[in-house]
Amino acid sequence: MGISYKKLKELQNRQITEMSRMTPDNVQFYNQISSIARQAPADERTQEEWILAAGRAIVQAQKDNKSARDLYGSDLEQDIYTQLGKGATETDGGNTSTIQAADPAETTEPVKRTPKWYVMIAWAAISVVLFIQGCTGLFFGFTDGDTEAFEHISLFSLIIAAVGGIALVEMLRRLAERPDDQGTDKHVMPKVNIRGIIIYIVIVVLVLFVGYPLRDKLPVFYMAPWVSAVIGIAGLALIRPLFGQKKQA
Repeated sequence: MGISYKKLKELQNRQITEMSRMTPDNVQFYNQISSIARQAPADERTQEEWILAAGRAIVQAQKDNKSARDLYGSDLEQDIYTQLGKGATETDGGNTSTIQAADPAETTEPVKRTPKWYVMIAWAAISVVLFIQGCTGLFFGFTDGDTEAFEHISLFSLIIAAVGGIALVEMLRRLAERPDDQGTDKHVMPKVNIRGIIIYIVIVVLVLFVGYPLRDKLPVFYMAPWVSAVIGIAGLALIRPLFGQKKQA
């Protein structure tokens, strides 16, 4: 089974995180077993996932005041090769238990683009606009400046904020896309989805051209700067309670 560039970097970064929790002696031992694992007759994804699992086991042994070396048999290389061939195992006082090479709970999965996802982005974008407008108006007020421009918000501006926020997030997602993790060569560099970016730019332009002539016909709301700032803060604070994923029991 191959490994993609994205997955390889993800596993290696998590390995580094585990290593940062180790004592110098355990770091040296971890480097040793990592080197052995990468020379084992197993595919690269299996090797890297096993190394990550081994790092977690060493950190746990360290917390339990146990020697990391005791996790393996007398023949270190043979033991590692065996584990890579049959699935990672952890030895503790003669008892052997399986180490999960990859933690499903920590597997990075793309965010599903549901209607709730788009509503969340629009909500956040509008909250940010109100917060910025409110804070700017308060600043001008404190400095005896003219706050009239910051005391009104049009429906057109809110629509543009929502659509523009969605378009911006989607463009950033397109720019950050990597080859998938199911066998894509690790040396394949990130690809830019030009078609996806163009689509979202076109959407924003269409909204602007269609909505701009209506800007004076759509309602305009009076909103004191402090009210705008408070609504913006409340909107941002409610994102997680309203749109966050509920933990499964």
